[in-house]
Amino acid sequence: MKFRVDVRVLKGTAAILAAVLVLLAGMLLLQRWENTQDAPVFSSGEASSVEADVPVDGREITYYNGTAYARREDLETVLLLGVDKFEGETPDGYVNNQQADFLLLLVMDKQNETCTPIQLNRDTMTQIQILGVTGEPAGTFTGQLALAHTYGSGEEDSCENTVLAVENLLYGVGIDHYVSLTMDGVALLNDLVGGVTVEVLDDFSAIDDSLVQGETVTLQGQRALTYVRSRGGMEDSSNLHRMERQRQYLSALQQQLKAAVQQEDGFTLDALLQLNEYMVSDCTVDQLSDLGDSLAAYQVSDILTTPGDAQEGEEFMEFTVDEDALQQLVMDVFYEPVEES
Repeated sequence: MKFRVDVRVLKGTAAILAAVLVLLAGMLLLQRWENTQDAPVFSSGEASSVEADVPVDGREITYYNGTAYARREDLETVLLLGVDKFEGETPDGYVNNQQADFLLLLVMDKQNETCTPIQLNRDTMTQIQILGVTGEPAGTFTGQLALAHTYGSGEEDSCENTVLAVENLLYGVGIDHYVSLTMDGVALLNDLVGGVTVEVLDDFSAIDDSLVQGETVTLQGQRALTYVRSRGGMEDSSNLHRMERQRQYLSALQQQLKAAVQQEDGFTLDALLQLNEYMVSDCTVDQLSDLGDSLAAYQVSDILTTPGDAQEGEEFMEFTVDEDALQQLVMDVFYEPVEES
């Protein structure tokens, strides 16, 4: 997988560097959830409705719980994707074997210089667009959010299909940019930093008996992928528990990256060149650089998520979000109360 930028005449290394900075900034945000599931959530209250009306100051009014709201100005959003391959049959049509296993939406408020990260469960049941053999839309179905990436070539079109699915899930909220990294790229980065040390959080005896719950191990190569990928065969096979391991792993990886950059001359350039095969983005170099600068300078809130129910479906795990809570999240993050004239 090649890294893509809109301005094709730009040098690849600079673009990759900017993209890595954005991805690592996203990883840093996950440290707020390390070893805990007590992340801020939006609890559901009374059933509510959202209705649109006439514009105010050029912005469309939206009524929520009897209050007038308008979309916040100067917001910029970027969707970070961790993409993984899967085995087995795929649906008919224009498909690939890559799912979006990790999804983190960064909402940048340029006026207030804040960043609000929203982590989305890959098992969330939502509307997915089907792409036909020509790559054109060929209908929709309800499925796991992760499956949106399976439609397309596995590059820009698959990322765009995932963006569309997230936009639909969040009631039409627009997403400006995306950056994706395959899990194979994570494994490469893992070995480039000399491995990542973690305390094993789960019982992997049915998958890899070298990963003993409670022991501290340094993950290398395939064991690193096993640790962040596995959920089938685990005592808790839901994505919620795997997400906790991913947050723990990414926090430790970030520390190793920081040390490698400081101690090894030429590490950054070598890592970036090798990661080129595993990254995709729709951003220009300037856009990625601006995003990286903003993430470094802005005040970052705790990661947001929404409550819901994870259940075993006919074939896969299914996570059903609390619609009232999700609606409240969207209103709080993307809208602000306004006075009608």
